[in-house]
Amino acid sequence: MSLKNVKEKLRSIAESKGGKLFGVCRIDELRKNMHQEIKKALEKLNTAISIGVPLSKTVMNSLTDRPNMIYKAHYQQVNHILNDISYLITSEIESNGGEAIPIPASQILDWGRMTAHLSHREIAYKAGLGWRGRNNLLVAEKYGSKVRLVTVLTDLELEINQPTDRDCGGCYNCFQVCPADAIGDTPEDFDLPSCYKKVEEFSRYKNYGHLICGLCLQCCDGDG
Repeated sequence: MSLKNVKEKLRSIAESKGGKLFGVCRIDELRKNMHQEIKKALEKLNTAISIGVPLSKTVMNSLTDRPNMIYKAHYQQVNHILNDISYLITSEIESNGGEAIPIPASQILDWGRMTAHLSHREIAYKAGLGWRGRNNLLVAEKYGSKVRLVTVLTDLELEINQPTDRDCGGCYNCFQVCPADAIGDTPEDFDLPSCYKKVEEFSRYKNYGHLICGLCLQCCDGDG
């Protein structure tokens, strides 16, 4: 099977399970920021497949001034879907003689520094799934920031997609609703410590117990 056909087969697998966004990039300049735990695997893997699953607008619209239990459940549900997709894609690649490693959709390795195995957002941006938003998240043209991401690393030299040159333009919706005042004019102005402090506060409210917020996602629609 040609690499073009393999890519389309993998896209089809993702789409069949709810993966509405699919793109490919090389990871050359991103390697230095990836976690030591996967450094050995990266010696052979130079391609990243990025998959996005949109969140339910109806669930997101249930949020008012803080996260709620239905959003928490939905967030976890979508992460499970993403991890299932990444497993199926990894399995398909290996059945075609390639090597691959699925990177969990939401797994923080160091909460103090807010680091994971890699940045799904940066890979998704490089793979053409959307642009970097003021809210420090990916903004997809159709879904805005209401999308969750996962990554599969592989040695297959699949055809790559190109990043978009778009940005948030004159939209400041997330700037206005952020309860932590963490959002500035550019993605580089994002105040991660303030964001983390607020989600930590939310996690203690009525034993919510999860470090998420969702308010800057709710108001971000891209062009959808």
